[in-house]
Amino acid sequence: MKKTTRKCYICQTADNPIMGSESPCAIWGSRPWMPEGVYTLAHCRTCGTLYVDSDVTEEYLISVQSEFCPEVKYSTYQSVFRPSEFVLNWLMMKNCRRPQQGDKLLDFGCGFGEFGTVVQKDGVQPNGVELVPQAVQQTLKTWAGGSRVHAGSLEDAPFKKGEFQYITAFETLEHLRDPIKTLSQMREFLAEDGILALSVPSADYFRFKFWFYRKQPLSGLVRRLMPGSMQGDRVLCHPHVYTFSVNSTRRMLELSGFKSIFVKTIGWRGKIGHIGTPVAHLLELASGG
Repeated sequence: MKKTTRKCYICQTADNPIMGSESPCAIWGSRPWMPEGVYTLAHCRTCGTLYVDSDVTEEYLISVQSEFCPEVKYSTYQSVFRPSEFVLNWLMMKNCRRPQQGDKLLDFGCGFGEFGTVVQKDGVQPNGVELVPQAVQQTLKTWAGGSRVHAGSLEDAPFKKGEFQYITAFETLEHLRDPIKTLSQMREFLAEDGILALSVPSADYFRFKFWFYRKQPLSGLVRRLMPGSMQGDRVLCHPHVYTFSVNSTRRMLELSGFKSIFVKTIGWRGKIGHIGTPVAHLLELASGG
């Protein structure tokens, strides 16, 4: 079994096995997500993180994601970011901290503003950080009022220390080279009584998916029967630098100054929600959480 010399980003374990590799790498705009043009994932045998075996830098990722991409449309983001899931996320957040007058949200990777629109109904003012230029302009129109959307990285965002009662990062940390650094910056922007809510892709799910489509005896037949991209050789999620286990997510939060107060497995909502949620719970049980 091939191994990588790159240590796990979360727990620093060395000599981890390579789970799989795919070439060519997926393209955003005109460039591949990984500069080598190949997507290779290693599996940490200690904390369960899947991490890319690549020399990719934060600067490269930002430049790729900031590039104008004609394929990015509002309808695309609606399907990817799952507004029905945002409603449930907000309900869970309100159970941890009830919104009060004057509260503000910072939504990291706010897309076209779907989650901010949800919190506005409870009187919370949404603000965001987003790299995709089309999304920034649309979100400013959607939120209106005094909301701000910073077009760029969190590192140079013009927000004040302790300004936000809510900070969210839904399906964004997996695209960063240094998510612990970004979480530490979020901690600076969070009010003393504030909460952070995040969702990240499951390493357990992607390990199962890779086995199901590439390793199990009927994988070739399964791929031929599946629609779209599953029919080809691309099974791994090329835009992800990491996917996380529950264990590695907790470690990442602790290293950036947070305390975990609520953890829940969520399924893929929308049209396949009735399938995705039970599968998520089964994976949680099979992996021991």
